[in-house]
Amino acid sequence: MIESIAFKIASSMKRINPDLPQSVAKLEYALIILLNGSTVVLCSLAIGFVIGTLEETALFLVAFASLRQVSGGYHLSTALGCAIVSIGMAVIVPFIPVTQNVGLILNCVSLVLVTLFSPSNIENQSRLPARCYPLLKIISIAIVIASALIALPIITKAVFLQSLSLIRIRR
Repeated sequence: MIESIAFKIASSMKRINPDLPQSVAKLEYALIILLNGSTVVLCSLAIGFVIGTLEETALFLVAFASLRQVSGGYHLSTALGCAIVSIGMAVIVPFIPVTQNVGLILNCVSLVLVTLFSPSNIENQSRLPARCYPLLKIISIAIVIASALIALPIITKAVFLQSLSLIRIRR
């Protein structure tokens, strides 16, 4: 669905302005990212507002996206699938209770996962050269450590879930 909307918009942009230097495929790819991100943020915040978890939902989105940007992770096959899973996590996770001890365990597991696996699955998603990957790992580790120091359960849960997405499952 998101892909077809992006394709229609990209095709219209190219038809209206054929001198655009970008191809329809490049425009479509950029629009998929923009539409997907906007859909996730707007829907998550709207649902969070309605169910009374706006602050936690916003913190979840910021923490999850911050680590995701530098650590990479598993990619679903469609933008719609990604949006549904992301919105689901952002609105459900605030309701999952985490004690201080469980939070400490989640942060430790996150640190191990990020240290072992980040950056993960970014080869075709990033324009950064491979020589920058060690820096991405250091930034990812710093985000997990910051999460542990901040010790807010919603941030801990977001960082943990993102850390899980770094594990590559071999088929």
